[in-house]
Amino acid sequence: MGYDRTEYDSMGLENEESAFVQAGVGLTYANNTAPTKWNVGVDLGTIYYLDDTVRGEDYDYTARVAFNVAHQVSRRLQVSNNLYVTYETEPNYGIGVTTGRRAGQYLYGYNNTSVAYAWSERVATTTGYTIDGVIYTDDETVADFEDRLSHLISQQVSYALSRTTKLTAEYRFRYTRFANDPATDLDGEVPSPDYMSHYILVGVDKAWSERSSGSLRAGVEIYQSDRSDESAPYVEGALNYALTRRSNLRWYAQMGYDASEMSLYDSRYSYRTGVVAGYQFTQSLTGNFGLHYVHSDFEGNQEVESSSEDEVNASLGFSYNFWNNLSLDANYSYTTISSDSSFREYDRHRVSVA
Repeated sequence: MGYDRTEYDSMGLENEESAFVQAGVGLTYANNTAPTKWNVGVDLGTIYYLDDTVRGEDYDYTARVAFNVAHQVSRRLQVSNNLYVTYETEPNYGIGVTTGRRAGQYLYGYNNTSVAYAWSERVATTTGYTIDGVIYTDDETVADFEDRLSHLISQQVSYALSRTTKLTAEYRFRYTRFANDPATDLDGEVPSPDYMSHYILVGVDKAWSERSSGSLRAGVEIYQSDRSDESAPYVEGALNYALTRRSNLRWYAQMGYDASEMSLYDSRYSYRTGVVAGYQFTQSLTGNFGLHYVHSDFEGNQEVESSSEDEVNASLGFSYNFWNNLSLDANYSYTTISSDSSFREYDRHRVSVA
């Protein structure tokens, strides 16, 4: 159970608040036997809001499926596939493709297939194909601008300097097609938002020890659409660090063009970064903390003016295990958006106990 409150800065939007009750069930299973290793996870849940809200829906539903498999065809060749499908309602900072504001239920799917081949002890290549997309099922206005499908083809060449350091060179091509074209509703005055991106990247993967590892990719992204033809730096990086046996920390960052919430803008260029940490205070008590930040620059045109916004999400949680199969969890999260458009600004507080 918990409590959820959203405060809007726009005079035309009414604040929302309600207590809620949530229930769910999950199942995970893994097989780590070579040559084929795989795991599957399924989560089903529902949340009921006790008070009437502007959202108009008392119930929200959640369903997630994840399936990962890797097959070692030979000592040199490995084929793997990662599938993730979710039907949910909250902005998901882990996948980073949804709107920052609550927009009702949406369906998101992701599937990546890759083939890795070691040509020698130092040189290897990885060829990948990824398809992902999002569909909003509650809010037709959001769906008109946000429903889309993306294809990503990548080719990577890596060279192992040592057992712990690997250099990479990579080319990616992404094509994103939106399900609905706003130009159709505006007598063709607005060009299609569909776009292509070419990525030319170099990077490094480094493992300093069993407890710490990181990766970095940097280069240029060439962005092309009927609305815009631009190029800008593209960077992505991640760092995993186990401070002690009781603690862990993960940091990530990404800079590049973003397909979400473009509306009628020519393009959206975003900086994303975040950190997630966990700590085990005692055998029974553990804590977790998350902080995510997104800055976006929207390129305007004759229809809309250029604008920028900043989004911050922070979360804090604790879990206490009474026995091996019984625990009490408490979580708090805070989200705020500061934007040139007051219509998009809001503060949200959410607390839950389970």
